[in-house]
Amino acid sequence: MRSNTFLALCGLATTVLARTEIMLPLYAAPGGAYGSAEWNATIDAIRANPDMHFYVVINPNNGPKNTSTPGNPGGCNVHTNTPTDPFDAYIEHGCNRDYSTNLARINALPNAQTIGYIYTRYGDQNNRSIAEIEEDIREWALWDTALSWEFGAQANISIHGLWFDETGITLGNRTEYEALTSYARDVFATTGPAERHQFSIIMNPGSNPEPNYEPFLFAMADAVVTRETCWTSVHSDPSDPYGDCTGTYTPYDYREMYQGLGNRTGGLPTDPALNSKAVVLVHQVVDPPTANNETLYEQILGTVRLGVHSAWFTSGNWSQETKGPASVGVVKGYMYTANVTKGICGKPTRRRIYECQKYLT
Repeated sequence: MRSNTFLALCGLATTVLARTEIMLPLYAAPGGAYGSAEWNATIDAIRANPDMHFYVVINPNNGPKNTSTPGNPGGCNVHTNTPTDPFDAYIEHGCNRDYSTNLARINALPNAQTIGYIYTRYGDQNNRSIAEIEEDIREWALWDTALSWEFGAQANISIHGLWFDETGITLGNRTEYEALTSYARDVFATTGPAERHQFSIIMNPGSNPEPNYEPFLFAMADAVVTRETCWTSVHSDPSDPYGDCTGTYTPYDYREMYQGLGNRTGGLPTDPALNSKAVVLVHQVVDPPTANNETLYEQILGTVRLGVHSAWFTSGNWSQETKGPASVGVVKGYMYTANVTKGICGKPTRRRIYECQKYLT
């Protein structure tokens, strides 16, 4: 039985301390009419945690570029070569019926917010022009309704924010990104669904911006990824197509997260007041060092205690949500538990983890 004292402390913790939400890149293919294992597990996790807000980043084709015209490559290709096929027709603003059907399942959940992926090549306009990025912004804004696998039915595929990946980190990038984010807010306010309800911009440089650029970058965004890294030091199999930690990494440890202070390895903003807008992403939660439920929860609890905006941990890359130990089902539970207990349980020893978690089961 839960003690009244513990419940009172939990209530105090959740009202006084800011909550760290879930930032979940979902780059896996959605599957067909009944969903893929990765998408189904993600949707189950969102449903099971109605008190947590899930930012779900959608990336069908390295952005929204529609390749569903038969014969074109990419994640939006249709299954037949007949654009007029009543069960597999070309979708002008959207992807294909797989995405329509399963994206609508996420949009139906009140604690989920779908975010569209856009890559920006760190502000290098020779590799990605402003015009190309603006084209992606307009395309995401036009996602509204589209045909699903339910014959004749229109699915809600609306997008409620943008993820600017590979964001530049120097003051010289300020003008470009201020223009892009302003353009995005204007376009989403005037295009697509009449009632979008919510819209967020997340910038992902993956590391600390230069200190003189930091206040400008954080001002133009709702959240900024200041640390994206790997758990493991060296991926166990460099030939693994899903292994994106093939080099040498300093494994993630919340105890090594410092305010920027001009050090790009710090992981937290130079200004501590901006911690509440910082995002932490950790992938390849596999050995070495030891990756199990205890070490995973220790790192999640420590990260939540940093007071960051949102975080996510996965044992694969962003296309593998069911791989353990950091599967979506485990991580969503640990994130919730860490938010409730972060001001109460002290150092996350094995006994304290058990004592705190048993109240939430």
